[in-house]
Amino acid sequence: MKRMPLVDLEQRCQKPDHRRIGNWMARRLVRPAALRVTWLVSPWGVSAGAATLAAWACGAAAAGALAAGSVAGWACGAALLQAWYLLDHVDGQLARLRGTASLDGVELDYLMHHTINLLVPLGAGAGLAAAGGNSIWAFAGAVWAISLVLLSARHDARYKAFVQRLKRVRGRLEVRGGGGGRPEPQPPMPDDWLRRAAWLARKSTEMHVVMNAVTGVALLGIVAESVFLPAARACVGTAVPLAFFTALWTIARSQARQAAEAEFAAWYRVPRGKNLVFRDGWWLVEEDNSEKPARSGNCRREQSS
Repeated sequence: MKRMPLVDLEQRCQKPDHRRIGNWMARRLVRPAALRVTWLVSPWGVSAGAATLAAWACGAAAAGALAAGSVAGWACGAALLQAWYLLDHVDGQLARLRGTASLDGVELDYLMHHTINLLVPLGAGAGLAAAGGNSIWAFAGAVWAISLVLLSARHDARYKAFVQRLKRVRGRLEVRGGGGGRPEPQPPMPDDWLRRAAWLARKSTEMHVVMNAVTGVALLGIVAESVFLPAARACVGTAVPLAFFTALWTIARSQARQAAEAEFAAWYRVPRGKNLVFRDGWWLVEEDNSEKPARSGNCRREQSS
């Protein structure tokens, strides 16, 4: 495959809204840098799946480097995490370039993300435990890891619940594309101090923020090795409660608002004049015989068995 000019490659490989959607680092730095990597490897026949696996390997290796608990380990881990984030954008660009975008590729990418969300906090906690001889840091890393996985996997669990319900539907539902929401630009930081605190807590759980915090600690350690361990402890000690309470709050709020039911109703509409009723283990699309008009997604909450 011949290398095409970067302008043409950008039009073909980048998402249509790549300059608006996503965090500042992705929009301004990583996507343009990833495009150069895509341009470089495009004639070599590298697949999108191979790029995902390479990113996966970098992230897992970064967790192992953090587990060393030294300045060198954290510096290596930070560099590997930066490479992970770069390759995480290359795989999508290659998929669009070769026309191989698929659900299987997206599934592999999500599995990779969940793995990195688990391994990086575990590695950081294990490293601090090894460096200071205090096992409480390993426990803190485990709490941090579980919290990040809960936050990243909750959407996957929701959509698995969607599919489980759809398999038990008898009748026809209307699918509304984008009904559950399309990607939108990052909202500005709220003005209210309480909402601003919640916004900052949520941002702190995103892996690119964790990655940059690790990079900052590593740079501090390179400049002054004596401050490395206190800085690393402060980084992990701050991240653990933020992630833990953000996960609890996010899940509790979602359950209280029945957000899964609301999103299902936005994606899958009951035809006019009908209702979705749960009976005898099935979700039935039936005629609405009541005097009130049928409401989209008018159904009771379902518990998984």
